Amino acid sequence: MGETDEKETAPAATTNETEKPETPHPNTDGPEVEPKETEKLLGTTTVDDKPIETVKGAVKASSENVANGEEIINIPEEAIGAGDSATENGKKEATPEDAPGKTDKPNKVQAEEREVKPKKVPAGAFKLPGFFNKNKDKPKEADGADNELLEKTEDKEGTGKAAEPVVADEKPKRTAGGFFANLKLRNPFAKKATVEGGATVVDGADGKAAPEEEEKDEVTAEATDKPNGGAEEPAAGDAKEEKKPAEEEAEVQAPKKGLLEALRVPLASIIPKRFKPVANGDPEDDIELGKTPKNRAGLASMETLDDSLKDADTKDAVDKAGGVNGTDGEALVKPEDKEAKDKAAEAEEDAQERSLLQRVQSYRCSVDDIAIIAGVIIFLILVALIIAFTFVGKSEPITAPVRDGKYIETVTNCGRVEGILEDGSFAFRGIPYAVPPVGPNRWKAAQPIESIEHCWNGTLKAHNSTAVCWQIYADGKVDGAEDCLTLDVITPHVRYDNPLPVVVLVGAESFTGDSPGKLRPSTRYARARDVIFVRPNFRLNVFGFLALEQLTKSTHPPTSGNYGLTDLIVALKWIQLNIPHFGGDPKSVTLFGHRAGGTLVTALASSNKTSKLFARTWVSSGASIFPGKPLSDSEKENALYMSKIRCEDTNCLMEKEDEEILDAVPDVWRRTFPDLPAADENATARHEWLVLDGNILQQHPADVWSADVSNNVRYVIGSTTHEAHNTKLHLKYTEWTPELVTQHVNDSVVGKLGLTEEALRRYNATYQGLVAMVSDIRTICPLLTITQKLQSSQFYVVSQTGGELGIADVDSDVQAILGRYEPKTPEQRRYVSAIQQLFYHYVSHGEIKYELRKKLLDVGQDALPTYNTDNCLFWIKNDVVPRYARLD
Repeated sequence: MGETDEKETAPAATTNETEKPETPHPNTDGPEVEPKETEKLLGTTTVDDKPIETVKGAVKASSENVANGEEIINIPEEAIGAGDSATENGKKEATPEDAPGKTDKPNKVQAEEREVKPKKVPAGAFKLPGFFNKNKDKPKEADGADNELLEKTEDKEGTGKAAEPVVADEKPKRTAGGFFANLKLRNPFAKKATVEGGATVVDGADGKAAPEEEEKDEVTAEATDKPNGGAEEPAAGDAKEEKKPAEEEAEVQAPKKGLLEALRVPLASIIPKRFKPVANGDPEDDIELGKTPKNRAGLASMETLDDSLKDADTKDAVDKAGGVNGTDGEALVKPEDKEAKDKAAEAEEDAQERSLLQRVQSYRCSVDDIAIIAGVIIFLILVALIIAFTFVGKSEPITAPVRDGKYIETVTNCGRVEGILEDGSFAFRGIPYAVPPVGPNRWKAAQPIESIEHCWNGTLKAHNSTAVCWQIYADGKVDGAEDCLTLDVITPHVRYDNPLPVVVLVGAESFTGDSPGKLRPSTRYARARDVIFVRPNFRLNVFGFLALEQLTKSTHPPTSGNYGLTDLIVALKWIQLNIPHFGGDPKSVTLFGHRAGGTLVTALASSNKTSKLFARTWVSSGASIFPGKPLSDSEKENALYMSKIRCEDTNCLMEKEDEEILDAVPDVWRRTFPDLPAADENATARHEWLVLDGNILQQHPADVWSADVSNNVRYVIGSTTHEAHNTKLHLKYTEWTPELVTQHVNDSVVGKLGLTEEALRRYNATYQGLVAMVSDIRTICPLLTITQKLQSSQFYVVSQTGGELGIADVDSDVQAILGRYEPKTPEQRRYVSAIQQLFYHYVSHGEIKYELRKKLLDVGQDALPTYNTDNCLFWIKNDVVPRYARLD
């Protein structure tokens, strides 16, 4: 036979008998080989010439040799004659009585080779004489995945009979553990079989030639056999002479066999056997660990066994063996399990009839195969992700078109608006957000636009800013308009995907005017920081915060004052409704207030009317004094205004012109500049613009903070070291000498309390030290007391100095945040970077960086949690703070 057959691994020279060739499967094909090789494999005699005599002679010759651990069955002549007829039908019978007893004859080669566990002879699983391995060459290792050892079929000594290949490894039994435990795929890296010089080269994943080729070769050998037979069967003496090369070969193969057997035998005894039904109803082979059932030449009759022959005895086996090859009179029964059969042939038939699921479940996969499959799956997933991100991720965003390179349109609840491109961002200026507070709406709470009569036709050209609300500036100038409830929106882009955080700017130097002050939106920083700025106008002065008894009686429910707060609330509602059309995220709104605007932001955060309108606040240099008087008390104190304007009822107030209303504001209500508290200052006699109206502000903010009602809103509260610096104080003296500073401190409430020496030791007798002292008393330390009441607050103080005076003035933080601070030194550049990172990280993520959280921050060149509160504790201890805190 020209290709290697896979056989059970038996010692090379245990007996003088030869193993029976396996009958090829009738449905398989294989390459043809030369008749000479076929004659060597089949023997020198044929059935046609000497069918009976040769078998009888073989029985007599082989009866003298007994394999260690094997049983030799002597077949009588009557059984041989019956075997001829049984061969034609594909069925044979053997009787156990014909089998001789076992022999204990020792075998030298068997002892030198690996130990073989004796096995019982199962019915239907036997090997016939004539094909035992004789005169084999030295085995070579195969290239298969299971490390099988293959033998070349060569006639080494010219005996006329080629040695059969020996397979040194066997496949494991299917273990109990489900599909993946038994799944085994073909090794794609194994070499394919080729025929070179009569020897079979490895083919397939297991390093074995395909069984189909083996079987076809066997058929070819039988077809080309000479009618007169070949050389005669070697005698028993000749077999003994050929035993020596086989013994030497077994010694070489023994170490590797011993290692494989040491691994196979313990595992085979642990893992239970599993039987599977096949197409013809017979149980499939037991697949023991390390055993690989394959098509074996000379066992073709096993394919025709019925269920009735499943439990056949030794006689059946002998009859079957005698009809296959009439070269011997005895059958050598190999000790195997009862259920062992040809797995490859049965698998081929079984694959045609079983369902796909059963075939997949019965398939076995090695660890290498699973790794290859997993690698392929991971590769395909990565390719799919790359394609998704490359093509799907780069889809064009839903962006409004730009007309003429600078105009862009979007929509609001009142109609379409058109913005203009400015410095890389789009600006929409002067968009109405509330009903104009004119005529009967003067001194009324703001009303959102809900009627079409207050909207516009077509597209609103929102290119230019509208007038601010009426206000009195620090230099006494009056400017503004009563119809002023508009807002500006600065956005980097107008699209609906990837919404950006929104910053609402609430700026005012005081309640009387200077709005928005320094808090103007930056188009450049909107683009650079990917945020949207919204700056609403709101009513100030007496138009926004006048509380009078006459106004309270004319309104239902009866209330007055805090009109400016209602403007901001309506603006926040407009933002929630319309900011998505400008590319903003309504769930990420930050209120950013400066000076009096910071005070308004703190008041709004404590109101129950602003729930879910914003998420966080940033208060810069706001006041810490809030109204605590009932509305009726505030109305009585404001009766002075009615006498100044010379009106007694609401109708008179409604008929007054705008300028007349502002001119009637008392001087004590106007803005004051911060300084040290005077020795005779009455902290309770100052005018309060905010009132407890019972609607917007129902209780003092401190009571709200202590009750932790506003814990869903985050706070960042801070100021600058020299917040109290102002032109009036600086120009009081041409040069502030230490003597003048000491005299100024002595003339204040600090000197009255006898704290001048200690205060100057802490702050120094310079103008910078004086301004720092005023800032602590009026603003910084009172704000610190607020943060101690707010659990969700963060406190900071900017200490980085600049300018000609070398101070950190009140606008240092907001100017740096909005990009208008002009750094001239490396320290100042680092400061700008630090404060911007602090602010925009808070705006985008809703919290301060983790390492700075819940700390008192000193923002100099860097933001560090190193602020010293010793000076504030000194003023609190002496009842200066918060008694003399600034009131806007």
